[in-house]
Amino acid sequence: MKKMWWFIVVVLLIGACQNPEEERKTRVEEKQVVKDESALQYKMFKVEKATPQEVAFKFKDFLEGEGMYYPRFIDFHKAAQIDEMPFEMRPTILVIFGNPKEMGRLINENQETAIDLPFRILVYQDLNGDVWVMYKDFKAFGKQFFLSDPDKILDKYAQILNKFEAKIIEWTTNKTAL
Repeated sequence: MKKMWWFIVVVLLIGACQNPEEERKTRVEEKQVVKDESALQYKMFKVEKATPQEVAFKFKDFLEGEGMYYPRFIDFHKAAQIDEMPFEMRPTILVIFGNPKEMGRLINENQETAIDLPFRILVYQDLNGDVWVMYKDFKAFGKQFFLSDPDKILDKYAQILNKFEAKIIEWTTNKTAL
């Protein structure tokens, strides 16, 4: 009888060990498919009558006015000049921003989000001299990481960027604001 109990326990343990691994593998495969579809979804808008530096600093001022965490800048163009790169680089600025508490909530829901946090916008000047602002689509971000986002953090950031786009158009239309 003891052998029978041991046999049942071993069979149950083997079944319990195999099932979660298969489930995990399926979930990972599902995530990879979704990530492949959504990872490259960005929003962009063109800015008239402004330099990338002006847009980046207007974004900083705008975020501070919204009570957001102070953004950090990575100015690739300036870094290339300082390092005396053997090629000419067009103005390219990465602005990193986000509220640490909100970023923490997203990371808490899915730690994989940390690879794309804090949020970023890219401000750059293309070959034609046009200035563009580019950022990750927040709905795609939520889908990519399977976020339920109960605090509506992604909606908040989407609204902030939409509001910024409207403001920068207003600022550049009214030349004296820049």
